[in-house]
Amino acid sequence: MEGRLLATAAQVRELVESHCAGDETRFRTAVTDVLDTAGRKGDRAREVEELRGLLGTRRSAARPQTPPPPAPTTVVQPRGELAQVLTVALPRATLGDLALGSDVMARLHRVLTEQRHADALRARGFEPLRTVLLTGPPGTGKSMTAEVLAAELAVPVFTVHLETFADLPAAEAGAKLSLVFDLLAQSRAVCLFDGVDALIDPDGGERSRTRLRDVLRTFTGHLDTDASAGVLVVTTDRPQLLDRPLLRHFDTVVEYPLPSSGVVQEVVLRRLRGFDLSSVEWPRVASTASGLSHEQVSAAAVLAAKQCILDGTAQVETGALLAALRERRQMLKMAP
Repeated sequence: MEGRLLATAAQVRELVESHCAGDETRFRTAVTDVLDTAGRKGDRAREVEELRGLLGTRRSAARPQTPPPPAPTTVVQPRGELAQVLTVALPRATLGDLALGSDVMARLHRVLTEQRHADALRARGFEPLRTVLLTGPPGTGKSMTAEVLAAELAVPVFTVHLETFADLPAAEAGAKLSLVFDLLAQSRAVCLFDGVDALIDPDGGERSRTRLRDVLRTFTGHLDTDASAGVLVVTTDRPQLLDRPLLRHFDTVVEYPLPSSGVVQEVVLRRLRGFDLSSVEWPRVASTASGLSHEQVSAAAVLAAKQCILDGTAQVETGALLAALRERRQMLKMAP
């Protein structure tokens, strides 16, 4: 059996079910899971990378056959005090634009599935997953996930940067949070509460910590009592600041790691649709990208693609990608 690309019984079942259901995204996630497993075991690395490339080609060909969900048609922009803390937009990214590991994608599929079958769940006395905490390093796709969920559910995306409340008096912050949740009660949307760690200041004085604890308590109280029809997505770049009592306020917690070698390839393939990547040596690209976030890998891919355009070619060479990745790494070292 040595050297074969073997799938577990559970993986085979997922492949068959997703194929029979005609769910292209779910099927691709299942295939990626099999390839990730094979890659971890070191089974026939060349064949694994070739199959990843084929999967990317299939994605480009299959994408037009699956129409996107209907987009929301109207957006009411906030006014007055709400305009200071909340923005509203129509989502532009879709699930097919995300390049994430199979475990993360499976968790997002679960949220979407429960939301799409919310009535059936409530008829049996259960609530669908609604409050979602996303944790992980900056640039790994957490904020983009909220936009993608909104696109898949055909609702607007609301964005609240929680750092806006960090310097406000507790009473004022509480009043503005109440306005946000009042608006949510009147709408169906995905609301992104970005950067909950801004409400936790381990280095501040006792007075600052007490004020922020009050704001955080108000925020989590709203999470617990919110009965709107939308999804509440909360993000943090510093999960080590969150304690167990805070985690209990969420239906599910999803950890976003830095991209694996397979995900690095997916990020580049998705970002550079329409370019010739046939000569790219993916193991070298993945090795050079190790430790970089999805955002940094995507930025490097764009830099390499622009160089191709300036050189008058549609083929992206391995050297161009490696140089761009090293440049992004150097920029990170210069950052304070």
